[in-house]
Amino acid sequence: MKATRRRSRYRYTSLILVCLALTSPSVAGEVASQDVLTFTLIEAVELALAVNPQVLSVREKTEEFSQLVREARAEALPELTAFLSWRKTRDPGLRNSNSPFFKTIDPNDFPPGAFDAFFFTNYVWNIEARQPIYTFGRVSNAMAAAREERGGVNLDVQGLENQIALNTVRAAYAFLLAQDNLRVLETERDARERQLDQVQTRFELEDATKLDLLRAHVALANLQPEILMADNNLQVALASVNTTLGRPIDAPIEVLAELGIENPVPRIMRTEALLEIAGQHRPELRRYAVDRRVLDARVGVTKSDLLPQISANAGFGVNTFGASNVSDLALHTWNVGVSFDWKIFDGHRVHSQVGALRSQITQKEYDEHAFRNELSVNLKRAGGTWIRSLESLEVTRLTVEQAREAERVSEESLKWGAATSLDVLQSTASLRQAELNQTTAAHDALVALAEMKFLVGYRADAPNSVIEVPRSVLGGDHTNEEGEEP
Repeated sequence: MKATRRRSRYRYTSLILVCLALTSPSVAGEVASQDVLTFTLIEAVELALAVNPQVLSVREKTEEFSQLVREARAEALPELTAFLSWRKTRDPGLRNSNSPFFKTIDPNDFPPGAFDAFFFTNYVWNIEARQPIYTFGRVSNAMAAAREERGGVNLDVQGLENQIALNTVRAAYAFLLAQDNLRVLETERDARERQLDQVQTRFELEDATKLDLLRAHVALANLQPEILMADNNLQVALASVNTTLGRPIDAPIEVLAELGIENPVPRIMRTEALLEIAGQHRPELRRYAVDRRVLDARVGVTKSDLLPQISANAGFGVNTFGASNVSDLALHTWNVGVSFDWKIFDGHRVHSQVGALRSQITQKEYDEHAFRNELSVNLKRAGGTWIRSLESLEVTRLTVEQAREAERVSEESLKWGAATSLDVLQSTASLRQAELNQTTAAHDALVALAEMKFLVGYRADAPNSVIEVPRSVLGGDHTNEEGEEP
């Protein structure tokens, strides 16, 4: 009865909202923009990767390092420079203050104008060309460092995409868990309302006590805070998913997935085998090797500062005092030659820089070792969560069936006076707890599965086969425990 009244209230509320939408253009536009977005986990990950600003920023870095490769290559290519100059000059001439031997000079041997200041203009244009002949590894090492760093940026992109994919999958599973928990509590509320109606009827027939009626009222009222909290958790999960997807936080969504483990249950490799896969696919681990190669190349670039630099130089131009002669090639000048530069001693600056780079290489090795240790712990933790969640899921499936049957029996017994209202309330609470345990176990198992994919270097929405024991290895009759390596 109360459920019918509640559905009626919902209908009236919906009718009022529709009327408001029809009478208010702004509200109508807002409601129209809040279309339900339906997506699978794979579609959610693709959408998140397409709009995430961090991913877009790191992807743009690949273009930056492509230009750095060209920049490093430029040192091996010819360099052409054009020079043009115009200069106005005043010369003071042979004045007394301008020549210490002025008194020894016979004025009759010089024209009078020689002792006066004079002005002249100089016009110069020149084209210089320079071509490195041999740089003792400077250019080749610089290009190698730029190429390696560009590959490292691609690994950074992959690692960030894997992290965003894991965050998206976690948010989607959290949304499904909150949705299922709210459904369980609403189902229990319907059951308690039905039980309250039964106790009310029996009380009116003087077949139940006032205590039974009060107990049923209190049980229904105590459930409301839990429903409100579950609804709030659902709204928070909705906001988390929408934030990941770059949508308004309250935009409605529908996730086309269930909190359940597929059959047959995936047989996950042991930690040692997963670590081997991570060594080949985990972007962060591969990045350490790239960083060391980049530092090795930088060592070569730095060492080249103390090695000779051989280059060819050539120039051609005109130097004249008259503007009309600027294009007169009869007044041209030219030069050609080979330069050999060798810095013999620099105060140990290069040796210090090389030592610092080698220290950074050693630090990268230590960092990689620490990362591998942490990865091993995280894989062990995720594998343990997966196994425990599967065991809990198997137990809760049977528990839910038994609790559902116990609730049915207790309600039937209550009708005939063979059970009390307290028995019914306890059976309903037991069913609620069993269903919540079941959804939580399924959620934890799926999240652990997604985390293991991420830890070995795959996206969380990748197929389970990437971390499963190959079926060809298992054979026909071989049965091993979940998480066991063949």
